Amino acid sequence: MMNYQARPMVNRYQNARPPRRRYRFPLWAFMALTYIFYEVFMYAIMGVSYSGLTWLYLLLTGGAFGTIIGAATELVKKPKARKITGIVILAISPVLFCVEYFVFKSFMTCMNLESIISGTGDVATGFTSIALTIILKGIWVIILYYVPLVLFCLFFRNLSGNRDSRIPLMRMGVALVAQLLCLGIIALAPVDRAKLSKQYNFDDAVHTFGLTNAMGLDLLNSIGGGGDSNFDFTPVDPIESESTADTDAPDTAGTDTEMVDPPEPPVVYGKNEVDIDFAALAESEKKADVAKLHSYIASQTPTSQNELTGLFKGKNLILITAEAFSKEVIDPVMTPTLYRLYSKGINFTDYYQPAWGGSTSTGEYSVLMGLVPMAGVKSMKNTIDLNLYYTIGNALTREGYNSYAYHNNSNTYYSRHLTHTNFGYSEFIGMGNGMEEGVQSRWPASDEEMMKFTFDKYCSEEPFNIYYMTVSGHCLYSWTGNSMSKRNRETFENMDASETIKAYHAANYELEKGLSYIVSQLEAKGMADDTVIVISTDHYPYGLEKGESWGNDKDYLGELYGYDPAGNIFLRDHSALIMWSGCLEDREEKVVVDTPVYSLDILPTLLNLFGIEYDSRLLVGRDVFSEAEPIVLWTNYSWLTDKGTYDARTGTFTPKNGAEVDDAYVKRIKGIVGNKINYSKSVISLDYFNILFGD
Repeated sequence: MMNYQARPMVNRYQNARPPRRRYRFPLWAFMALTYIFYEVFMYAIMGVSYSGLTWLYLLLTGGAFGTIIGAATELVKKPKARKITGIVILAISPVLFCVEYFVFKSFMTCMNLESIISGTGDVATGFTSIALTIILKGIWVIILYYVPLVLFCLFFRNLSGNRDSRIPLMRMGVALVAQLLCLGIIALAPVDRAKLSKQYNFDDAVHTFGLTNAMGLDLLNSIGGGGDSNFDFTPVDPIESESTADTDAPDTAGTDTEMVDPPEPPVVYGKNEVDIDFAALAESEKKADVAKLHSYIASQTPTSQNELTGLFKGKNLILITAEAFSKEVIDPVMTPTLYRLYSKGINFTDYYQPAWGGSTSTGEYSVLMGLVPMAGVKSMKNTIDLNLYYTIGNALTREGYNSYAYHNNSNTYYSRHLTHTNFGYSEFIGMGNGMEEGVQSRWPASDEEMMKFTFDKYCSEEPFNIYYMTVSGHCLYSWTGNSMSKRNRETFENMDASETIKAYHAANYELEKGLSYIVSQLEAKGMADDTVIVISTDHYPYGLEKGESWGNDKDYLGELYGYDPAGNIFLRDHSALIMWSGCLEDREEKVVVDTPVYSLDILPTLLNLFGIEYDSRLLVGRDVFSEAEPIVLWTNYSWLTDKGTYDARTGTFTPKNGAEVDDAYVKRIKGIVGNKINYSKSVISLDYFNILFGD
C-alpha cells in the first residue's frame, strides 16, 4: 500500500484583499433630489420670480413628492423590476415639465393638461414647423431634464432599496408631514392661501407653488368643478352714487326782478335689463348652484341707457379680431386707413386685451362672449352645445341681420367650424371649406386677399353682420419665416428698427391693405355712414418676446413698445380698440372714452350702440358709456381701475396718479372681480342662458 502524506489545508483567500464595500445612496433620497431639481430648474429657466416663499414651497413639495415616488419604488422587491419602474417614472416625469416650459416660453403663460391636450391636435396639424423649431431651439432644456434618468441607469446598483416594506411606508408618512408643513406655511401667507381655492389659477399656481402642486390643485378643482363651493359669490356693497338733484338746479337767489325760464327736465333713460324676476327664480330653484346664480344676478344693479344708445341702430357691422395687433402698428403715414379709423372713430384712450392664458382662442372668446375665458383653449370648445344668447352674432341675427364669419386659416382649427356657427353666424368660411378659392395657401395667409374675396359676398345683403379672424400678423417675424413680412418687405425695409420689428410691421400691413379695400368700397357704394367697423387684437404680440421659442435673442416687444413691459401685465397688455363708422366723422363733438376699457366691454357697448335689448347684469363687461364702474380684470385675479392697479401675485395695490384709496375700496373691487370670474365659470358650466331663454 502506498502512504499518502496528508497535506495541510490551505485557505485560498488568506492573502486576498477583503471585498470593497460598495457605497449605496438611498433610492428615496435620489428621487427626492430629482424632483427638487425638476421644480427648481423650471422655475429658474422661466426667468420670473414672484413670492419670496416660492423657493421654500419648491423644496418642500418637490422633496416630499420625490420621496413618496422613491419610497413607492423601493416597495418593488425584485431589483430588475425596481429598475424598470424607476426608468419609466424618470422617462415620463420630464415630459410634463418640458411641455409646460415650451408652452410658457411660447405664450408666456402655463396651461393645464386639459388645455394642452385639447390644443395638441391643432398645433400638430397647423403649426408643425413652428412647433419643431421651438423644440429644436430648446433642446438643451430637454437634455438637462433627462440627466437624472441617465444617472439612474448608470448608478442603479449604487442605489439602495429596503427589504423591510415598513420603512418606505414610514418615509411616505414623513413626506406627507413635509407637505402638510408646506400647506401650513401657505396658510400663514394670505396672498398665497387665496390661490389654493377662491383665487385659483393654474398659471399663477405654477409660479407660486411649483408644477407638481399646481397639477394637484388642478385635479382637485376639476373633481369639484360642479360643486356648490365653486360658485360662491362674495357679498359686495354697491358703490354710493352722489345725488345731483341740488347741483343741477340753477341758483336763483336774489333774482326776484327777472323771470328765469325753468330748466328742461332731465332725460330719464331706461334700464338695460330684461323682464325676469331673478329673486323669485332663486327662491323656487331646487338646484343650489343655479339658485346662487339667480341670487347673484338679482343683487346686481343694471346699467342705464344713455344718449348714445341706438347710435348705430340698423347699421351694418364688421367685427375684426386681429392676430397679434398692437397700437404701435397704427401710423398716419405707414397705415393711413388704420390711423383714420382709430383717430376719427370713437377714441378709446386706455384699452387692454388681457392675455387670458390660451392665446388666440381665448382672445376671440373674450370679444365674442363677453365672459372671462377660464378654461384656456377649451373655453371656446366648451361652448359648442350651449345657448350663447348674448353674443353679438346671435343678437343681431335675431334683429334680422345676415351674419357670416370668415378666417384665412384652417376652418377646423380650435373647432371654429362648430363654435362660430353657434355664435350666431349662419356660415363660417375658412381654409378647407371655401376660403382657399380666393386666398393663396401659404403661411401666414393674406388678410387682404380674404377681405377682397369675401366683401362682394355680403355687401349686397344689408343689414349684414360680419366677423373676421385674421392671421397675417402671426409670428414668426422675419423676411424668410413669414410670407406676409416677405410680401411687404419693400414698404418697411428702410424703417429705423431691427429686422424683427420691421417684419412685424410688414406682416400687419396686410390688415391695413385689406381695410383700405373695404373702406374704399363702402365709400364708393355710399355705405360708409351705415357701416360700423370694430377692431381688437386677440393678444399682445408675444412672438416678439425674448427667448428661444420664437428665436429672439433680445426683447423685441420692448423695442416695439418703447418701454420695458417685462413682468408687468398692465403695461404688456395695453393696446388699441378701433370703433368707427362714417357717421362719426360728421359729428361736431368727438366721442372720447378716457376710462379703462378691455375686451369684455366690447359686447355690452355694441349692444347699447346698436339699440339691442339686453340685460347688463348678465355680462361681465360694461357699456363704456354707462355709469358702470370701469374694471379691467385678468384670470389670475389681478385688476385695474381708474384709481390704480392690483397685482394678485404680490397682493399689492398701486394707486394711479396719487389717488387716495383705502383698504375698503381694494377689498370691494377684489370681491367684484372674484364674482365676475365665478360668474363666467358658472354660466358655461350650468348652460345658464339655456335655463333663462330656452334652446
